[in-house]
Amino acid sequence: MPEVESQARISNRLLGAWALLVGLTLVSLVAVLGFGHSEAGLVAVAVALVASFLKARAVLDHFLDLRKAGSGWRGFFTGSLVFILAVLFATYVAAGG
Repeated sequence: MPEVESQARISNRLLGAWALLVGLTLVSLVAVLGFGHSEAGLVAVAVALVASFLKARAVLDHFLDLRKAGSGWRGFFTGSLVFILAVLFATYVAAGG
């Protein structure tokens, strides 16, 4: 029988995930606004996209409980995220970013 999380543990886990999302949003904001219009613009976009990947994983794992899903589902969503973010990065580079 699977272990059931207590309400306090769920609240703490979700609060931690929320704090992670806020922190990663700040990282993205500083990277793009601080360095996006300089020679380091490509690096700033890469940092923002990596932070976006980590944020999406946090939402999937903690708010949608994908962490309890099988490896096939986790792999599918991880692969989808990597594909989408790679297309965004390639589009930025192709646009002369």
